[in-house]
Amino acid sequence: MSINMNDFGGKNEHLMNHRYFNNRDRKYQIDWKYWAKQVKKDETWNSLKEYILDKQPDLLVIEEMLISCYESIDFIGELEEIGYSYIEDCLPERGNYSLTMIFFRDGNPKYIHSPGKYRENRSVVCKEDDLLICGSHFPCESDEVFLNHMENFVTDYLNDDFLLVGDLNANDQTRGNKKMINRLLDKGAVDLWVMFGNDENTPTEAQYQGRLDYAIASPSLTKKVKNIEIDPFLMNAGVTDHAAIIVDINE
Repeated sequence: MSINMNDFGGKNEHLMNHRYFNNRDRKYQIDWKYWAKQVKKDETWNSLKEYILDKQPDLLVIEEMLISCYESIDFIGELEEIGYSYIEDCLPERGNYSLTMIFFRDGNPKYIHSPGKYRENRSVVCKEDDLLICGSHFPCESDEVFLNHMENFVTDYLNDDFLLVGDLNANDQTRGNKKMINRLLDKGAVDLWVMFGNDENTPTEAQYQGRLDYAIASPSLTKKVKNIEIDPFLMNAGVTDHAAIIVDINE
């Protein structure tokens, strides 16, 4: 299961609304203390836990997963309490920014470095037996360096059991993210949602009503996929601004 949790700010409260321009380094910074203390996250967090306990995914990919020393909620610790371990290598050396994390109930997935070791907090790759999974959150600005690393990585594994899943920000045919996804499909990768006969433009995000979240599989993996679901429950309930992507794979 993959879900973008919008840093637990709910459907409407976005982390980027709390950034400021730092004149010292001439860059935008996040006001993490404000975000931790003024934005209430208990309701969204508890709703997510209830949803996870209901769905019981074996592997959980969370994009925009807040890591901050100022938070009163121990997000990772509470997930461990309900039975989920995490791949320690996917934690950043320093906290205080959004990232993608992978949690699992059983087994011992092997961590693999992010493609090109570039913007490593964006993608987490792990391998369990013969299945290789990449959970990713593509930059919305269509970072061409990132996209090139990712395209080459996915192409290299199209002959294996491989799944790319997450918020790929690929809702605009004129921009780099969607163009890269289309190139992967031309090379033989499979859009699982479309493969099961669903509408390619099914919305997975609340504000723009576009399809930002995908599950892209290698041809061999498609034979093992029983079903895929775009579940808008958390989005419709205002817990986050994205729908969950649930892929059911035969063991």
